[in-house]
Amino acid sequence: MTQCNTNFLAPTGFLLDIPGFKEVAFQCVSANIPGISMGGPQQATPLNDFQLSGDKLSYDTLTVRFLVDEDCKNYSLIHNWMVGITYPQKSDQWYEFAQKMTDRNFQDDNLDTIDLSLNILTSNFNTSFKCRFTDAHPVALSTLEFSTDQSDVQYLIAEATFKYVYFKLLDTRNRELTL
Repeated sequence: MTQCNTNFLAPTGFLLDIPGFKEVAFQCVSANIPGISMGGPQQATPLNDFQLSGDKLSYDTLTVRFLVDEDCKNYSLIHNWMVGITYPQKSDQWYEFAQKMTDRNFQDDNLDTIDLSLNILTSNFNTSFKCRFTDAHPVALSTLEFSTDQSDVQYLIAEATFKYVYFKLLDTRNRELTL
């Protein structure tokens, strides 16, 4: 007989794991498990049209917000990743990025995309389950806005948006909770 967990999921218990980007993960203040949707064709009839079930899933983007450190290193990591993927000024930018990641003991050979994990914590701060994003890469990095008209110090928070192929929910032993 399966025991039912009556504890509710708290929105404040999570840890982001981005291999090679621990500065971003450590300063993460919010992240989401994205929504998914399924589109499908509409069947026309002489009376009312009706929706048929879909055949493809569409995954919303992963959005991560993080506090920017005073040296701007964590923001620069995401920026450099985006520049490395697209090499907008010169073709060597990919190799420069790859070299910087090698210097950081990055283990993966493919730096265009990596697998990210969002560990969801219990009320006792133990991992309850995780959401693994397969082949993720950044597609947007927010503006950093500076202003002198603030009465209190509001530390800068950046937002990075990621696309990925799919995500799966896994238990603490990496067994799939979702198909």
